[in-house]
Amino acid sequence: MQKMFSFRLTSLFFMASLLVGNSGVLATRQAAPASAASDTFTPVADAYVVSTSASTNFGTATTLRVDSSPVSNSYLRFVVSGLNGAVIQSAKLRIYAKSANTTGFTVKPVSNNTWAENTLTYSNAPTAGTSFNSSTAIPAGTWVTVDVTSYIKGAGTYSLQLSSTSATKTSLAAREAGANAPQLVLTLSGGLLPTSTKTTTAALSGSGNILLMAGDICKHDLGASDYTANCKKTGDLVRSVIAANPGAQVQTLGDNVNNDTGQYAYDTQYTDLYAPNWGSFLNVTHALEGNHDTYPPSGTAPYFAYFGAAAGPKPGGYYSYNIGSSWHVIVLNAQCSQAGGCGASSPQYKWLQSDLIANTRQCVMAVWHQPRWTSGRHTDNSSYASWWTLLYQYKIDIIAGGHNHNYERFNQIDPNEQAAADGIREFVVGTGGAPADSISYASNPLDPNEVVRSQVPAYGVLKLTLSANSYSWNFLPAAGYTFTDSGSSTCH
Repeated sequence: MQKMFSFRLTSLFFMASLLVGNSGVLATRQAAPASAASDTFTPVADAYVVSTSASTNFGTATTLRVDSSPVSNSYLRFVVSGLNGAVIQSAKLRIYAKSANTTGFTVKPVSNNTWAENTLTYSNAPTAGTSFNSSTAIPAGTWVTVDVTSYIKGAGTYSLQLSSTSATKTSLAAREAGANAPQLVLTLSGGLLPTSTKTTTAALSGSGNILLMAGDICKHDLGASDYTANCKKTGDLVRSVIAANPGAQVQTLGDNVNNDTGQYAYDTQYTDLYAPNWGSFLNVTHALEGNHDTYPPSGTAPYFAYFGAAAGPKPGGYYSYNIGSSWHVIVLNAQCSQAGGCGASSPQYKWLQSDLIANTRQCVMAVWHQPRWTSGRHTDNSSYASWWTLLYQYKIDIIAGGHNHNYERFNQIDPNEQAAADGIREFVVGTGGAPADSISYASNPLDPNEVVRSQVPAYGVLKLTLSANSYSWNFLPAAGYTFTDSGSSTCH
């Protein structure tokens, strides 16, 4: 039977610092390599403004626009991070032209980085500086490259304005355009090259054997409560583990941004919150949809727009991939109404059954957001009982989720939560940075066969080391926290 791979266009293997020999085995990355590497960033925000519609915002459009009549300018903001001491040798802005003009466009620096994609208009647009470069004529349907090395000097936040003297209305692809989103391509040398560096088109099916996971990651500050600090701490923790373990990958466990409707509506939070804190390792990230990733005003659109192919195929958002030499990972969408259902007659269940039949790897794990079993603030959820039963029939090894903002670990259990030697071990890892749940053991005792639950606020990530026929787990606390948990087990 054929192995099931989920090849992702935006997830590419590491370059330069990861050397592939004739055997196809990835060698350890070396610090301060002599050869250069490249790293590609997409905008965390972009929008265009029009002088004749001075109060109108065009931030959700899939295109940018430059024009001199009426005056139309575009703004882009990039966050450069994760360089790990590497030096920028060159920086190139790449824009996909959807229409043509014979003049091209001019690039200007913008020192004000506080503008917001969903509120930017011609009336409130920040002032641009002096032009430092321009493109040549723009053919339609091609990538246009402009050197911006004089502006991009190191890690930081950079805003750019694009304008044109041409009276031809010219459309350029915006970040909402997916694969044709604008790119900032850096050529780097020295240091320990960034974990997001990539040069090949190999899919992210897994060379390493380390998978880092957490859910419930980023939330805006509310009043005096500092919620963004812990999101940054867990992002820093992930970066440090990846730097020490080239080839490590990341699996989010949903609620990647943990915001509600109203003042903190989440539409821009992937770019404003997630990108600066967890975005630097996006190219080694597998995304999972949580309930907060589906909220109004735009539903799942911002989630799929930000993660792209890493979120799985739309609209279902469920997929699978392989990692290491022996492991198969299944990503399920517990937002049942978004995925066409979760029950035994649903398309997702039938896909899961087919995926399990097709799998030839010994060790298997599944992840979804709301846990089937938990003693946390949100209680056991029977919506996923049919999944657990099916996965138990195929003797899978691990199930992991989030939703409760704590850490929990179970012994191996069957579909009735009873101890079983051939059972599934469940982890709840809702510790990515959103405000923790403090659950009392007295009022919320542990579930049957539950071993560990963090009792005080704990932030961090679960590190799974996936071997040929076994695995070990280690909960890594973020800076300032001390809770840990570790152990190991064999695969069924």
